[in-house]
Amino acid sequence: MLDTTSQYTPAWHATQEADERAWLDQWARLHLIPVIEHPEPPTAAPVPSLATTGSH
Repeated sequence: MLDTTSQYTPAWHATQEADERAWLDQWARLHLIPVIEHPEPPTAAPVPSLATTGSH
């Protein structure tokens, strides 16, 4: 029969979960593209002054 009692304390499990979360957070910061909730609206490219002047 398999012994189902844990050999580790709840504090040990909490520490392991905290370490794993910290590692995953660090990995995500390094490897995932940040998502911006409200991106800035695109700005129009400046139009060269010669393009808006009339004909000669």
